[in-house]
Amino acid sequence: MKRFIRYILVFVFSFLLSDVVAQSAAPVGEYRVTVDIANVTREKDRVRITVVPPPMKTQKVYYVLPAYISDVGKPVDALQFVHEFYALDDRGMPLKVKKSGKNKVLIKLDKGRVLRKIEYWVDDTWDSTGYSSYHSEKYSHVPNAAGTTFDEKTGFLMNPAFMIGYFDGAMSLPYHLTVMHNESDNPFTSLQLIESVRGRDEYLSGSYNELVESPLYYGKADTCGFLSRNCYIDIAVYSETGNVSARQIRKYIAAEIFALTRFIEGIPPRHYKMMFWFVGPGNFTSGNHGKFGGMSHRNSAVYYLNEIEEEEPLASLVSGETAGDLLKTLALLDQSSYDNYPDFLTPQVRSNWWISEGFKSYFTWLAEVRDSVASEEDFRAAISSKLRMSENVKARSVTDVKHLKKALADPLKAEEFKAKAMLLAFTLDIHLTQWSGGAKGLREVVLELNNRSTFHPDSLCGYIGKTISPEINEFCAKYVNGVAPLPIIQSFDKIGWVYSPSALDSILTFGQISLNYDSQIDAFLVRSADPGNQLKVKEGDRLVSVDGVTVSAANMDEILNTIYSPTDTQPIEVIYIRGNRNERIMAQPYYKTIVIEHLVRIDPACSSDALLLHERLFNPMDY
Repeated sequence: MKRFIRYILVFVFSFLLSDVVAQSAAPVGEYRVTVDIANVTREKDRVRITVVPPPMKTQKVYYVLPAYISDVGKPVDALQFVHEFYALDDRGMPLKVKKSGKNKVLIKLDKGRVLRKIEYWVDDTWDSTGYSSYHSEKYSHVPNAAGTTFDEKTGFLMNPAFMIGYFDGAMSLPYHLTVMHNESDNPFTSLQLIESVRGRDEYLSGSYNELVESPLYYGKADTCGFLSRNCYIDIAVYSETGNVSARQIRKYIAAEIFALTRFIEGIPPRHYKMMFWFVGPGNFTSGNHGKFGGMSHRNSAVYYLNEIEEEEPLASLVSGETAGDLLKTLALLDQSSYDNYPDFLTPQVRSNWWISEGFKSYFTWLAEVRDSVASEEDFRAAISSKLRMSENVKARSVTDVKHLKKALADPLKAEEFKAKAMLLAFTLDIHLTQWSGGAKGLREVVLELNNRSTFHPDSLCGYIGKTISPEINEFCAKYVNGVAPLPIIQSFDKIGWVYSPSALDSILTFGQISLNYDSQIDAFLVRSADPGNQLKVKEGDRLVSVDGVTVSAANMDEILNTIYSPTDTQPIEVIYIRGNRNERIMAQPYYKTIVIEHLVRIDPACSSDALLLHERLFNPMDY
C-alpha cells in the first residue's frame, strides 16, 4: 500500500511538473524598450530603438511590426521604416536575422541560447513634403497623425506602431518604455509615467495593444487644460507659424466637450490628452503634405491639420475634426479595449465595428442637441446627408466582415458604411426608447454596459433582449446582421418626423448666384449668376453693400445668409459696382419649387405619443 501511494505521489508530482514546464514555455516577464531621440541628426533623421525581450528559449522567434493599424483601412507595413536590424544572444554573439514577409523579422538562435536584445534604427514616416519618400504613393493614405516625425526644431511625434514591435505569441506582455530626450523637450502622452530624471523618462504600458494606442510627443508645444465634470482635458498645440495657441483650441472645443462629458456623466474620472499639429498656410501645398485628419484613442488623440487664417473656418475645422472623440473613453465605443486582435498582420475589422463608429457619430449629435450646442434642425440636415450617403449600401449588412474589410479600404465606401452605422444607431435608439416605455435609451444601455468588465459587444442585442425587450432579436436579425433596408419611415414616424426619399418643396430665393472673395481688395465678386436673378447682378460685378451694410470678410456670414437663405419676402437694398458705375436695386425673393431628396422634417400633425417619445429622446426631463 505504501509503495502504491508513493507511485501515485510520484505520478501527480510528475504531472504538475510537466504542467509548470509547459507553462514556462510561453514567454513571461516584460519588454524593456529604449527609444533614443536625444541623438537624432538632420543628416541621418533616424531614431535608435533597443529592445530587451522577455526570456524566450526557442530556436526561432519572429519580431513583428504592424501591417495594419486601427482606423486605417489599407496596409501601412511599418517594417519598411526599419534599418540596420541586428540581434544578440546571451553571450553577446550576433544572431542570424532575416526578413520574413513584409512585416516580420525571423531571428535564429543556437540550441540552448537565449535572445538578449535586438537593436535597429527607424525612419520617420514624414519628410519635408509630408510623407516619407521611403514608401510608394500607395501609402499616402496614411494620416500623418498616425505616423512619426523626428525633428529637433519642430518636435518628435511618435506613434509606437511605426517604431516598436512585439514577438509573435507575446503581444499581451507589459512594456517598460524608456525615452532618452533633450531636457528642453517637454513630453505629452497618456502613457503612465513611472520615473523622470534629467532627459530620461520611463513609462509602463500593460500590453502591445495599449502601447500602440498611446502616441507620444516631445517638443515645445503650447499647452493648457480644463476640467469638464469628471474629465480633465489636456491640450498641446504645435503651430508651425506660432499663430494657433492651446487656449484658442480650448475655446473652439469647450462647448462640445462640456456636452459630451454631461452625456457620459457617471463614468469614472478620466484624463484625456489632445495633441494638435498645425501646418502653416504658407507651407501647405495640396497633395504633397501628407493626409490631414485625426487619430483618436481611448485616452488620447492626435490631430494633423492645416491652419486657416480666418478664425471662424478654423474653429469649424477643429470642432468638426474632434467631434465625438472623447466618447472613446467608453469601453463599448473603443474597440481596442475589448478586442484582442490575434496580430497586427490582418485588417483590424470586427463584426461589431458598426457599434463604435455608429454610436460615436450618433451620440455626438444627440449630446450636442440635448445641450443646445446644435439645433434639431441641424441634426435633421445631418440625417438627410447620411441617408443620401448610405444609399449605395442600404442593402448591405454592417456586420459582414469580409465585405467590410474591402469597403473600409476605400475612403468613399468607408464613409457610406459609417453613415449607415450612424442611422442604425439612431433607429435602434428610437425603438429601444419606445420598448422601454421611455425608461431607457441607447445612452443608458451603453453606460450600464460600460461598468461590466465581462461584457463583449457581440452580445449587445442579447443584453437588450434580456433587460428591455425580446423585440430586439427580430430587429438585429433584420437590420444588424441582415440586409433589410432600415425602417426609416416607420422609425421617424414614432418621433414625429416625416421622411420623404424624394419630395417637392418650396424655398425662398433671389435666384442662383455664386460669389468669390478677393482677399487683396477685401471684396466679394460675382462668379456666376442666373440671368433671371432678382439682384440683376452679372459675372464680375463687385458687391458693395446689402441694406446699407458694407460687405467685407468681417460680416461675410451675415451677408451671405441674407443673399443665399432669405427668411421672408421682404425686399433688400443691394449696391454693387459694374465697370466704373454704381448700381442700386431693391430685390425681393420669391418662392421656387424644387425637388429635394431625402427630405426630413417635423410632422405638424403627429400623435401625442410621438411627441412624448420625441421629447424623451431629445429633451429628457431626467437628463
